[in-house]
Amino acid sequence: MSSKLMSSAGSKKINKHLSASSEETEAIGRKIACALQFGSIVCLTGDLGAGKTTLTKGIASEITGISPHHINSPTFTYLNIYEGNQTLYHFDCYRLKDSDDFLEWGFDEYFGEFCLIEWPEKIEEVLPKKHILITIEYDGEDKRVISYEES
Repeated sequence: MSSKLMSSAGSKKINKHLSASSEETEAIGRKIACALQFGSIVCLTGDLGAGKTTLTKGIASEITGISPHHINSPTFTYLNIYEGNQTLYHFDCYRLKDSDDFLEWGFDEYFGEFCLIEWPEKIEEVLPKKHILITIEYDGEDKRVISYEES
């Protein structure tokens, strides 16, 4: 399947990938990263343990050149900044109450840079209109369906 994240004539283009392992999920993340443009806002949704951080490892390592082993979830810090070939801001909004918390921390100032946002539903009303939504769903024990669309 194509990994291009382009909308055509205002319609949303949805792409799907199947993953049977964390290695495949990471590889899909690298493929997605190759289609991103500077300033992309990537929103990741899925249940706890679905693979959001694993997908992020692929995306972030491709964009920054940093080893995936140095990329982890910012659940307790809210934000990890990865500086390498390019800078990427990785947010985890799981512990935020709402978008007011996000704004109080000044996190919206990073929009316009490469941003990955886990649990974007917590800040839905402050997300830029143009963003990429990636959904990860369980499809059996170790399998995942990764779908993404640009709005």
